[in-house]
Amino acid sequence: MTRWRRLVHRLWHGFDGLAGDTLWSALHDGSALLTSMTSFYLVTHALPKDRYGGYVGLYGLLGAIGAFSYSGVGLAALQRLIGERDDPDETLRSFLSLTLIAGALLSGVGIALAMAIPGLGIIEVSLIVVAELLGPALIYMSALLVQGVSGFAAAARVKLVVVAIRLGAVVTLYATHRLTIAGLGVTILACFALYGGWLLAVHLPRHGFTVSFGRPSGLSVRASGVFSLPMVANKMQTDADKYLLNVFGFQGQAAVYGAAYRLVLLALTPLGSLDTAAFQRFLPRGEPDAIGVHWRRSTRLGMLMGAASIVAAVALWICLPLLHFLVEDDLQEAFDIVPWLLFMVPLVATSNTALNGLLGLGRADTRAYVTIASSVISMVSYVLLIPDHGWKGAAIATYISEVALAVIAWSTLWYYQRRADDEVRRAASVMTPV
Repeated sequence: MTRWRRLVHRLWHGFDGLAGDTLWSALHDGSALLTSMTSFYLVTHALPKDRYGGYVGLYGLLGAIGAFSYSGVGLAALQRLIGERDDPDETLRSFLSLTLIAGALLSGVGIALAMAIPGLGIIEVSLIVVAELLGPALIYMSALLVQGVSGFAAAARVKLVVVAIRLGAVVTLYATHRLTIAGLGVTILACFALYGGWLLAVHLPRHGFTVSFGRPSGLSVRASGVFSLPMVANKMQTDADKYLLNVFGFQGQAAVYGAAYRLVLLALTPLGSLDTAAFQRFLPRGEPDAIGVHWRRSTRLGMLMGAASIVAAVALWICLPLLHFLVEDDLQEAFDIVPWLLFMVPLVATSNTALNGLLGLGRADTRAYVTIASSVISMVSYVLLIPDHGWKGAAIATYISEVALAVIAWSTLWYYQRRADDEVRRAASVMTPV
């Protein structure tokens, strides 16, 4: 029994308590997946197939814009708090102002781009765009600020309320026969506004913050750019295909392809929970004399992610015949697409660990260049392949870019880890007396 306790203790406390944070991340991501699948089921029943294709394309577009307006800015704030130990109030003042300004400006960009999707009106587009860019800008920034001073679990609790809001909105609107794109936008926008106000007035002060707004510093803008650009690039790589399928006139295929991607999320979500929990462990710099520390940390986590991703992909493939109830009858072709996408699961799961290792080496700018390069490859591939091949072109282009990202990310991490090790050795040789 003692041996088992030691094993459990070792697993639980491995990676600096990763298991506990992973459970919180899994709770959030599992709830988000349940909400996503419920929304998918109800929205496909409420909207015609072509309208659902436009809806999928709209959210594919917003994924990339949201990464720039709040996700990347929030991670930059977290890095400043944990990695650089900046003053919490100054970090809040600068980064919170920045994310709200970015959210407001990019809402206009999002509305303009979304109007290229056939069949969507200006009012419903505006409501969804503002709800999904300004609301999360405030809420997720608050969550990551809380994480920086109070830990991962405290941030997960803030984000769980967002999941509850989304689920409650969809279920309530469907039950009252009012589930439309515009109705969903109004409801989510109102709920996010109320919750965001409570976070500013009550919750952030509980964690020691003094809430105020000010002009974003040049440092916060630069740090946000370093994190936002790779996140935008990653979202473009994974979501732009749904948007471009609509733009190139494949609204029906966009709906089916989007349904298939929702099913693949059943395998990707648990892996994302592990990656999210592990992220902040790469932010503090390694000890100056630790040779190969970030390569070892990345490869260990990468092997864990790789093994888990294979299990998740195989489990989804085995369970596919049991999941037909999740998909509306006119979208059943999605089950023919899912096998095309399963090999994407291990590629996505293992690439991020190498990118996180670059952060630990202080190579955030290099990390951005790597993801931007793979995103350019994906966009060129989408534009070349989708017009002639539809969803098959989108799938092939996704694989091209994901393989490119994996190769570039791991080779770059290896190169910069060796450079860092050489510097450590040279410093040690200078300090060693003859």
